Amino acid sequence: MNRSLVIVLGALALGVVLFVGSFAMSQRLCRICVQEPPGSLHWLQREYHLNNDEMARIQKLHNDYLSQCDAMCRMITAKQQEVEAVLNTATNINPVAQQKLNDLEVCRIHCQAQMLQYFINVSRIMPPDQGHRYLTEMERNTLGLSPK
Repeated sequence: MNRSLVIVLGALALGVVLFVGSFAMSQRLCRICVQEPPGSLHWLQREYHLNNDEMARIQKLHNDYLSQCDAMCRMITAKQQEVEAVLNTATNINPVAQQKLNDLEVCRIHCQAQMLQYFINVSRIMPPDQGHRYLTEMERNTLGLSPK
């Protein structure tokens, strides 16, 4: 009986410790999320140890890129709708459907090229070692490339 009681109390104590630790961590993460508005680049400054001048240049670059990105998203959405319209009326991949699929792929490739150029431009603003680390990470996360 004594041994069972010790095991139960130990498990209960472990549960309390895990709960308190999880609660504290979630509170910390919530505070961080509330402090930084959506779309904020503060994480970039922290992660890559950038000074205020570098961040101002990156923020301008980012704002300029957002309009390009929005335009590409609208174009890709329009091309997807064209593909869907052709495929809804066809029973096979006909030449028109193939051309629409090709057009969609060209838009996606153009979008990826613009995104990659944006990452390269951002990395050039950073100190060389941080820029290399940033570019490698962005290529891995967005294009699925393996680390260099």
